[in-house]
Amino acid sequence: MKTKLRHSNKGFTLIELLVVITIIAILAGAAVPTFNSVQEKANQSATIGNAKQIATALKIYAGDNNGSYPDSDPTMPTTANAAFALLIQQDVLQDERIFTAKASKYVPDGNIGMPPTYNEALQAGENHWAMTAGITDSASAQAPVVFENAIGADWPPTWNADAAGKTLKGRTWRGGKIVVAFNDTSVTAMKLEAPKGPSVGPADLGNGMNIFTQYQASGVVLDILE
Repeated sequence: MKTKLRHSNKGFTLIELLVVITIIAILAGAAVPTFNSVQEKANQSATIGNAKQIATALKIYAGDNNGSYPDSDPTMPTTANAAFALLIQQDVLQDERIFTAKASKYVPDGNIGMPPTYNEALQAGENHWAMTAGITDSASAQAPVVFENAIGADWPPTWNADAAGKTLKGRTWRGGKIVVAFNDTSVTAMKLEAPKGPSVGPADLGNGMNIFTQYQASGVVLDILE
């Protein structure tokens, strides 16, 4: 006796298709926040790397200039752009592209001009990083030297945590974080006093001071040139 196999040409029902689509949508919805978080961490790591290179370049510059950083140059730089440009003019750095950050409004074009002036280096809109004026190579190891541009040049500086991830001046990372490089060339993604807000300052250290006022009660910020 022969047994006949019965084949069904029946396809998916509408309900089955809807179930599959719903499952795919749920999985996609769960994956997107994870991907965004991973992407932000990668961008933050790249930005920390840039800050580390800048801090190291400042140390090299100080070694050739009696322990002083470029803000103390006789040309009296009034912006972080002008101070950092001296790193290129004195051949400490040959590439201006480290002076940006991921998701920043300020991106160098890579054109530094010709020696000896290199007058195209770090023009307006080509530098993401602010600098604390008056710090020397021998100052406190935890003095904040280089940090992401703030809303303005006030001391202590403040940032716009509501603009996290946006290409705006003074923006933070998600959760109210900014990247700071210290005098010993260590770098951290530092949490501010709040994860949200249009003008958020550094977190209190528990003694009524923050990392900026702990170094100097009243300091001077070399702001970026927009």
